[in-house]
Amino acid sequence: MKINKKRFTVILICCAIVFLAGIKLVRNLETKEIAGFNRDPKNYNAKIQILNADSQDVAHFKIAIANNDERKMYGLMFLDHLPADQGMLFPFEPKQMVTMWMKNTHIPLDMIFVGEDDKISSIAANAKPYSLDLISSQKEVKFVLEINGGLSDQLGIKPGQKFQVLN
Repeated sequence: MKINKKRFTVILICCAIVFLAGIKLVRNLETKEIAGFNRDPKNYNAKIQILNADSQDVAHFKIAIANNDERKMYGLMFLDHLPADQGMLFPFEPKQMVTMWMKNTHIPLDMIFVGEDDKISSIAANAKPYSLDLISSQKEVKFVLEINGGLSDQLGIKPGQKFQVLN
């Protein structure tokens, strides 16, 4: 059977369209899984504790851990509410300078940057929803904890305090 160039081109284009549609479908499924991650209460199953210089409890949170690049990129985007006792932890291995933003984030957040010594190095308080401004850790960190905006001040969370992941 002889195939002419025109027919071959049409078949090739159809195959490319089917292939690209398949890739888009897979990406959409992955995005739904990622989007559901920050909404599913069962993902807030680890705990962190913040201690003052006298090892007294300052605050503790149930956290979801953004343990891959997709979850880190999605973070707390599109959430309309975050319970006061919950947050999201972004681990970085190896430690590194971190830059974050609030694109598609509906609620104000406090970003707590934690250094290699497990002490809070800095806090970016009340990050503005939807902002494209870059928020820097200013130093290399191994964790970023995001909680509701204003909670750091309300609970007395400050740089220098000890940070512990409990499980």
